[in-house]
Amino acid sequence: MSISINDFKSSYIIGIGGSGMSSIAKYLFQKGLKVAGYDQRSSYVTNLLNNDGINVDFDISKATYSKETLYIVSSAIDMKSTSLSSFVNQPNVLTRPNFLNLLSESVDVIGITGTHGKTSTSALLAHIFKFNDIDISYIYGGVTSFNGIGGHYGDKNLPLILETDEAFNTFKDIKIKNLLVTNIDHDHIDYFETFENLVKAFKHVISNVEGKCVINVDDDQLLKLIRKDDISYSFTKNSNYKIKPNSSFEYEGNEFKIQTKLIGEHFISNITGAVALANLNGISIQQSLNAIAHFTGVKRRTEFIGEFNGINFYDDYGHHPTEIKATTKALKNRTEGKLIVVFQPHRYTRTRDNFYDLSKSFKYSDKTLITDIYSAGEKPIPGVSSLMFESEKIKYIKSPRMVPSYLKNNISPGDTVLTIGAGDITLLGPQILKYLNEN
Repeated sequence: MSISINDFKSSYIIGIGGSGMSSIAKYLFQKGLKVAGYDQRSSYVTNLLNNDGINVDFDISKATYSKETLYIVSSAIDMKSTSLSSFVNQPNVLTRPNFLNLLSESVDVIGITGTHGKTSTSALLAHIFKFNDIDISYIYGGVTSFNGIGGHYGDKNLPLILETDEAFNTFKDIKIKNLLVTNIDHDHIDYFETFENLVKAFKHVISNVEGKCVINVDDDQLLKLIRKDDISYSFTKNSNYKIKPNSSFEYEGNEFKIQTKLIGEHFISNITGAVALANLNGISIQQSLNAIAHFTGVKRRTEFIGEFNGINFYDDYGHHPTEIKATTKALKNRTEGKLIVVFQPHRYTRTRDNFYDLSKSFKYSDKTLITDIYSAGEKPIPGVSSLMFESEKIKYIKSPRMVPSYLKNNISPGDTVLTIGAGDITLLGPQILKYLNEN
């Protein structure tokens, strides 16, 4: 039995508090569906959903099945353990990848993918269209000041900007008109098993893009995958959009200066890719640059959260070695004093698979504090713990509650403190600021 999203007037989203699921909820709500959902606990995102008019349940035991409702299920939720377990195989019960595949059959998709940078680049592209009064739809897994949760249903005759996620091979069957690819890095190996399989997954997606791709050819793997008519951008290679060291790029013989509030070379690369993709879809380079100057970024992407006694505090979602190095390098270059990093490893499997590179990724930090691993639902792996990281410059602190008092005695005016990780480490920065102000 084939179905269409347009067949439904209501949707129930299981795992609605997740970054990708909440943006789908907001998109469908603005499309006109009655939307509700379940999540395991209250959070900043579920509060935002409530503010947007979307009801969130924290007890799924009373949920009832209706064939008139579209159910979308997060990969983080085991449906077999819920009261809806006997309906898993019904045609109106979809996984997130299946929902996105179905959605891509009814709308042109402008996709953004890559191991790093896809959320902030998707949000930037959405901002470029919005700033230029083009009411395009978008779905990405982040929160911004210009839109809150990253879901919006706009003009039905325009394309959809979609963060096309490689995790669990979510992007495998999505029909894509144009695609920006930022990079391919060693991640999600617990699912793909080898890096070669991950590269093959990207190759499959790129080869099936209907129109043109915009490709970062600084990435050696992507340099091999770019197709004849695709558009390239790069710091180091000959490319259509050639990035210069002074936050500018050259295109068709003209040089364009980038004015941005975002910190770091990696953002300059992502911005250039977004400009190229917007230009491919009818927005001039200057229109994009005007919008970029007003873009404040995505929550938890090198997000400034406060200042105390001349010490700046930032928070970041980074949990992969490449992300950590890019963010810490950018902040170190802006710091007069010491850069102190508080890192929470994310998942036992990711810590195990990336331990060597993770342990080497703090070279721009003057002192690094490591808290216990955020499991993200995984069972502990014998021998894998944050204690493995301890060294001369890396200190293991078991509980985040011990971090504020440690920092109080080890920071000075001019220092920068960064909390970083994909778990609940984001709660720590405000707690540190509160502690310092009270003590």
